[in-house]
Amino acid sequence: MGTDRSAGAVSENEAARLAERVESRLRSAYGAATRSSLDPLDELVQTVLSQNTSDVNRDRAWANLRREYGSWEDVLAGGRERLERTIRPAGLARQKSATILRVLETVREDGAAGLDHLQGMSDEIALDYLTEIRGVGKKTAACVLCFALHRPVMPVDTHVLRLTRRLGLVPAGATAGRAHDRLNAVVPPELRFSLHVQLIRHGRAICRARRPDCARCGLSDLCPRIGLEGA
Repeated sequence: MGTDRSAGAVSENEAARLAERVESRLRSAYGAATRSSLDPLDELVQTVLSQNTSDVNRDRAWANLRREYGSWEDVLAGGRERLERTIRPAGLARQKSATILRVLETVREDGAAGLDHLQGMSDEIALDYLTEIRGVGKKTAACVLCFALHRPVMPVDTHVLRLTRRLGLVPAGATAGRAHDRLNAVVPPELRFSLHVQLIRHGRAICRARRPDCARCGLSDLCPRIGLEGA
């Protein structure tokens, strides 16, 4: 595969071809990827709630939030303690409530009702705008662009980072930030959304963090299993 052995990753040209093959196989295995229909602000808050928790817990916290408040202004007016209690099922309630309130304060200071003004920004400017809000990282911002704005931006969560390291799409020791930059440079734009979704599906079903089921993996002939020597 022409791997750059010092970095544990294939070259950029090879990475684009490998990404196409991986996406095609996973799409055949798991079906087409679908997007949510949330607006940008809802997507951002849901993504904050999803950090370091399960989809089930995120959804419980989101349902509580929608039931407890009539509007985002009500969330701001209600204060942090009330918000913490409301989103507690998602875990890290103190941290997440602080981030959500900072997001809503930023929106209010900008004189906006939501984040629809991101539509008029380039990907780079929109990412910078969102990540300037303390608590909003590159992955969270990328999810807003990818899912709510339908931009060709590939978020890097823990599943995506783990699988792309093992596949050699990114260097073995790449941080999430470095992986974001590389994947959004080498993965063809039209595949970024689908590959993001398919890698998460595969990471949950087969290529788990512990004891990945390599014997049942449909990518075994493409995967150098970086970091899994002897597994």
